[in-house]
Amino acid sequence: MPLAKDELLGLVFAGLVGAAALATFAYRQTKSATPAAPVTETPAPINDQAARDDFAAMLEDVFDQDQNPATIRADGTTLKIKWEMCSKQMIGRLLRDDKNYQVQNIRQLSGISPARLKSHGFTKVECDDGRKGLAPAVEKL
Repeated sequence: MPLAKDELLGLVFAGLVGAAALATFAYRQTKSATPAAPVTETPAPINDQAARDDFAAMLEDVFDQDQNPATIRADGTTLKIKWEMCSKQMIGRLLRDDKNYQVQNIRQLSGISPARLKSHGFTKVECDDGRKGLAPAVEKL
């Protein structure tokens, strides 16, 4: 029994789609044959309280240089910052925003970032604005 015109057209179209899928698969297989970039190992975090204390002292000096008084200390793996401008948004700016005017100098002088804090063994940042009755803002790294 002969096929109807629309059935024949559908089979031709399905064949073209199948051929295009095979060609795409073959092309991608040849592209993936290129050697992969070498994997760089990330250094293990420094598990040294003295290094975290030194980083906290350096960060406190940077705040003082920027005329932004703050008390900073490393309490185990928590970086505790007592600063009058602290909030959840300000922690985000301090750790990630290079263009924010309020924290730009601090970021440039200290090099603070989540990756750097993790490399020193910190697991979270706790920021307190000193107001009684309010819980400090906390960000886990």
